[in-house]
Amino acid sequence: MRLAALLPILALAACAAAPAPAARCDVTIKFGSYGMGIDRPLADKVAAAVKADRDIARSERKSWGREGEYDLCITAKPGRDAKALYERYRAMLPARNLQAPTSIEGPEGLRFETIGPM
Repeated sequence: MRLAALLPILALAACAAAPAPAARCDVTIKFGSYGMGIDRPLADKVAAAVKADRDIARSERKSWGREGEYDLCITAKPGRDAKALYERYRAMLPARNLQAPTSIEGPEGLRFETIGPM
């Protein structure tokens, strides 16, 4: 009898402890470093554009480095064109960046990386 009363409680506890599913990123912008930190002016410019963009449902910054490196995960609102979102932010990235590497990934395998110093 006690076991039967305990089972629903255990089931609820297991559900509460389950991790939340990872957020889907329609577009990911990666701000890297050559050992001197990220391209802060570019990162600030992108952050301001993301904040004002009405096609974005959510964005999440995922830090991963010691010099400010992070990935920016962008999710489009339902019904919005994720490919157009990719193209919009791709256009903000310079073809060449001597300060820090930056890349962008989008739907259908779209990908671009800035060219670094050679």
